[in-house]
Amino acid sequence: MNDEELYDEFGNLIGEPVESNSDTGTQEQDVSAGQELAPIKHQETSTNAIVQSNAVPTEDSEIIHVSPTEFSQNMPVIAPKVDKRMKMVINEESLPQLTYSREYMVHTIREVPERIRNVCIVGNFQSGKTSFLDQLVQKTHVESDGKSKHSRPKRYLDNHKLEIEREVSIKTSPITLMLPNVKGSSYVLSLLDTPGHADFGDEVVAGLEICDGAVLVVDSVVGLTFKDKLILDEIFHRNLPFVLVLNKIDRLVLELRLPPKDAYLKLFNIIDDVNQYIDGDRGTKYTKSQRLCPTSSNVVFASSEFGISFTTSSFANLYSHTQRSEMQVRDFQERLWGEYFFNYEKNEITTDSNGGKYPYTFVAFALEIVYQIAIYVLTTEPPHKELGQLLWDHFRVSISKSEYKKDVKILLKSVFQRVFKHETGFVDSVETSIPSPPIDTTEAPLLGKISKHVESPDGESFLALCRIYSGTLNEGDQIKVYVENEGDDVKELSATVKHLYLPGGRYNVPVESISNTIVLIEDIDSSIKKGATVVSLDNVKDPVFKPPDYAVTSVLKVAVEPMNPNERPLLLEGLEKISRSYLSSVLSVGENGEISVVGPGEFYMDCLLHDLRLFFNNDLQIRVSDPMTIFSETCIAQSFTQIPVTTANGEVSISIIAEPVNDAALSFEIERKLIDIHLSKKEMSSILKNKFGWDALAARSVWSFGPKDLIGPDILLDDTLDGETDKDHLSELKSLIVSGFKWSVNEGPLLNEPIRNVKFKILDAQFGENSQFALNAAQIIPLVRRACYAGLLTAKPRIMEPIYQVDAVCPYKAIRVLKEILNLRRGNFSKQEPIEGTPLYHVEGFVPVIDSFGMISDAKLHAHNKVSMSMVFSHWDIVPGDPFDGACPLPTLEPVPEESLSRDFLLKTRRRKDLTGEPTLKKYIEPELYSRLKERDLVL
Repeated sequence: MNDEELYDEFGNLIGEPVESNSDTGTQEQDVSAGQELAPIKHQETSTNAIVQSNAVPTEDSEIIHVSPTEFSQNMPVIAPKVDKRMKMVINEESLPQLTYSREYMVHTIREVPERIRNVCIVGNFQSGKTSFLDQLVQKTHVESDGKSKHSRPKRYLDNHKLEIEREVSIKTSPITLMLPNVKGSSYVLSLLDTPGHADFGDEVVAGLEICDGAVLVVDSVVGLTFKDKLILDEIFHRNLPFVLVLNKIDRLVLELRLPPKDAYLKLFNIIDDVNQYIDGDRGTKYTKSQRLCPTSSNVVFASSEFGISFTTSSFANLYSHTQRSEMQVRDFQERLWGEYFFNYEKNEITTDSNGGKYPYTFVAFALEIVYQIAIYVLTTEPPHKELGQLLWDHFRVSISKSEYKKDVKILLKSVFQRVFKHETGFVDSVETSIPSPPIDTTEAPLLGKISKHVESPDGESFLALCRIYSGTLNEGDQIKVYVENEGDDVKELSATVKHLYLPGGRYNVPVESISNTIVLIEDIDSSIKKGATVVSLDNVKDPVFKPPDYAVTSVLKVAVEPMNPNERPLLLEGLEKISRSYLSSVLSVGENGEISVVGPGEFYMDCLLHDLRLFFNNDLQIRVSDPMTIFSETCIAQSFTQIPVTTANGEVSISIIAEPVNDAALSFEIERKLIDIHLSKKEMSSILKNKFGWDALAARSVWSFGPKDLIGPDILLDDTLDGETDKDHLSELKSLIVSGFKWSVNEGPLLNEPIRNVKFKILDAQFGENSQFALNAAQIIPLVRRACYAGLLTAKPRIMEPIYQVDAVCPYKAIRVLKEILNLRRGNFSKQEPIEGTPLYHVEGFVPVIDSFGMISDAKLHAHNKVSMSMVFSHWDIVPGDPFDGACPLPTLEPVPEESLSRDFLLKTRRRKDLTGEPTLKKYIEPELYSRLKERDLVL
């Protein structure tokens, strides 16, 4: 009989009577009476917290008691256990075997700090930073799975799921390695692999903040790019020394197929371009400036395809070990770069090229050898006699017959690594060019800096990435953590150090104590969002590091909400973790309840939303709005009149006018904190007079910058006169007036968006006989806010939008495509430059952020994927049109004319934010005064 014949259409067993509910209940009670109920421990979640679960100790029964009044119908009775692994991590029990002792490495960190180097690896997108570090990982890690070291690059420092799937770094990944220099001395390198994508500049900043130097990796084909220049600006800003790595030299051989001499000239020009940028305006305050030159041990040549890296010094040492030469290594190294040539006939180095007949020494001794090895491996047939002879004559290296049978790419890397097996050039360059941490003493107080957080594999917790500058941090220590609050306030927290780890890329090494280097601290406090300062409890002088402004380039915005309204708490909880994980993200909840997320670009937002749904939640279903942008408010003229604004009781009145700053350099220096409001009045006055041409009176009257942390490009000035205003009375109210100014410029009257590039001048302030009763925050702060709004609305207010700079590398035929795409999106084309020695061009342009969505995909589609493009925030620009022009055309279901954009943005943004009516001066001044202004046609 089939199984289907045993059961009826309702699933009941045929021939067996269906038991009643009462009988079933009796049986359950009988079983329960004879056996004690054993509680089942479930994972503590919000769902299980309201479920009381008891189980009968039998193999096939369990009773679940659910309270219908507390349990939501949209929540599962038993939450499923989700095994969520979004990062590739190796457990402590199965740490990989190293070529050195971890205990010795930890001992070196504690006892020999002069052999520590804390280094940040930076560079443009696809310059090969992660693959370059793979070579160092392979040299220090022993393969235990029998797989070849010469297979596809492992990208060992890419451990996030998105990084592995898309083969692009999105997080700064730390690793600590011990590598020897040319003398055999072991150095501990704490390396931070940073993303190269333009959207993840925040991760680069987080890495540079806690390092003593940097390694700039440049693609030898593309050369110095716009992104590289931005990174150099950050290096200059922190006054860090750096090493230049010219990576992917294999592309000069295999792709461009340049002759060795042309390859040398291309490498020479890249170094010269970097030196020129250092000597330019951006590097004027850079005191670590030292001309980059291979003979100075600050330039490294590398190829991940060949699996090699070398310097002129290491190449000279390589020849000294394999060739008998009377020339000293140092002398030979100095003659391996520059105007030195090799005379084959006399077998000597000379400064005369004999009319170009003699090759450069770097060409003769380095590049020609690299070219010959590559050509012999790729073109000759087994048994490769020419290759074997070349290797033996120059390097005393032989290759077994079995290796010749390998795949060509594997053989190529195998041969190069056999030649450069004792390569130490990179370590020598880092040792020479980047300083060690200051030599610490055991009595020094603890001082550390947290620059970011590293997520756990399941996204439930974080590790703090911390640099220890002085003292020693131990497990179990009680520490103080300083977190910057709103404005200049600092919040002090106390915490206990649970566990410490040395980072190892895909694994972490537990340590009991650490000093002088970079360490991971188990989550010490969930209220630390981005950066913080760590000190010991007994530290009397508590220096506080100011966290950098990661969100300075965050201009792309989306609104999010859960598909299920009951899951809003889960969304908010996930966004809290997003704030810690994505440093540039800006999260806000509007007055209408709208949750918005702001980030630097589309790719950044794509990764962020992925992690919000799948990493920090269990497949949370959310709705995401169309991408938008943030706006700013400004003015283009001085206020046409002085309007006094009075308190409700009429005891205090103040008059403020507005005018544009009209100085991009001043705005830039204020935002970059190059001009600080905390400077003395004399210092501030001197800078504004001598550098920006201000008159002496205006330069001495600056009260504040704003809106954000006193570093925004808005300026508040006291322009009152002694005979007309009680200066003493006004000075007593300075802090309240500054608070009202910051409130007003943070939320402007047009769109409730920040105000930019506006000077607000206090022209007059009057105080009545009973004004002392009105001199409180509740009266003065709203009064100043209304006065600033009145000043802005009488100064021809305008809307500003952010602009991306477009940076692209493409062949000549694709330039026309890029120009057309820019023109269709209100963009403009700025320049095109050929890249020397290649068929490629470097193209730059600008496009408004609100019109940039999908532009990179469009460019790749229409250029047949032959364009590499990035976009980074450049500047703010005024939107065409007048936002108060009610007569401008606003057609439906089609793009609005350019002259109507400002009005269109105003209406749509206010509607989305539930801001009633239109912005009008009538809201902020006396009705009688408004009526008089309207009679004179001064207001609409």
